[in-house]
Amino acid sequence: MRVGGRRTMTVLPEAEAAETVAVLDAGGIVVLPTRRWYMLCADSTHAEACRRLFEGKGRPSTKPLALVMASDAAVTAEFSFSSTARRLAEGLWPGDLALLLPWLKPESAQERSWLGTRTAMVTRDPGVLGKVAAMTRNPPAVTVVSRSNGQDAEERQPALSPAEVRRFVERTSMPVDMLVDGGVCPLGRGLTVVDCSSTPRLVREGAVHARAVSHVLGGAECEVEVRPSAAP
Repeated sequence: MRVGGRRTMTVLPEAEAAETVAVLDAGGIVVLPTRRWYMLCADSTHAEACRRLFEGKGRPSTKPLALVMASDAAVTAEFSFSSTARRLAEGLWPGDLALLLPWLKPESAQERSWLGTRTAMVTRDPGVLGKVAAMTRNPPAVTVVSRSNGQDAEERQPALSPAEVRRFVERTSMPVDMLVDGGVCPLGRGLTVVDCSSTPRLVREGAVHARAVSHVLGGAECEVEVRPSAAP
């Protein structure tokens, strides 16, 4: 909302997170807590809202946003869901795992290029973000609350508390409409990412341990390209 020509951010308790649904459906930006850190969220089909996420963070356009889906059925409607991807979903979703999945329809990727043109980073969240994703008209596109082009380590580190979210909004002037206050996020680690577009490949180890991925796959080894835990 705006007060005297200036946008103000509404802060809600976690119990009232459902109020963010109408804001997201209208093309607004909200911040929701996860176990990892706070996430900037927008309607994944709304080009202007997603553009504001990139612009406010200073995020390179070559680094796609993540996509939060409400159910496995919603995932299979949009993406190629291999047997490996299905096992990982059954064992570790909802959770702190993202899968790189190929789009079923090339036109879907072209229409939402900010999510990735060959694959998208798809996840299902076990907390308030997942609950909101189940109520929105379209799945949320998300990215961590931090400055990708921050001048120092403090600006670049992800927000773990509402106070850090407010500091980010003040510094960037990003037009955030609502913040859901979920307290302090305890994990402070990113999503673990597995590329399921062909042979499973562990791209990044985050909150879900690499051994957990291996166990779910029946002890099979993933090709490993481990990167440091980072956003989203």
